[in-house]
Amino acid sequence: MDYSLKVGVLIGAARGALISSMFGAGWLGWGLGNANVFNGFVFVAPTFGFLAMLLFSCSIYFFRKGRQLRKQHPTIDGPRRKTAAKWFLLVALIEGIAIAFVSFLANHLHRADLATDWCAMVVGLHFLPLAKIFRVPRFTILGILMTLWGVACWALFHSSAIAISASIGTGILLWCWCVYSLFIARSVAQSLST
Repeated sequence: MDYSLKVGVLIGAARGALISSMFGAGWLGWGLGNANVFNGFVFVAPTFGFLAMLLFSCSIYFFRKGRQLRKQHPTIDGPRRKTAAKWFLLVALIEGIAIAFVSFLANHLHRADLATDWCAMVVGLHFLPLAKIFRVPRFTILGILMTLWGVACWALFHSSAIAISASIGTGILLWCWCVYSLFIARSVAQSLST
């Protein structure tokens, strides 16, 4: 694999890890907070905070390392990056509209518990086009897992348990994805240093 391509993979994996660490912390924290886990167990909140900061910090480290390497070996992929950015913004816009719609629908049905689950499914589905946009086929796996988790929560749980399980499961999936992305970044960084 070309050196500049490896640098691009490093930056992409680190960026993915950074985003999934932040959103994973949000989803997981929301679910644990709704389940009142932070109140009952003294060790949960510090452990959660430590893990969130660890994942975030590792992501930043690899992102900065990739940017530093890109400065040493610049790439010429501006048009492709601009096209990907436009498609990403379109997917993000559609995702935002879909989240607003499912939230409105859940509120209209007087089922606020379904809003969280449906939003998690929308987030999962948004990874499917991102796999093609960013040329990362493994995004499809994350998207399918998140969507299936949302469907399972809808089928298996009732009332507030739907929202809690959807939030916790989505957060765990995103954090697992973050760890996976960090392993990819670490592997690429090690191959670049040899």
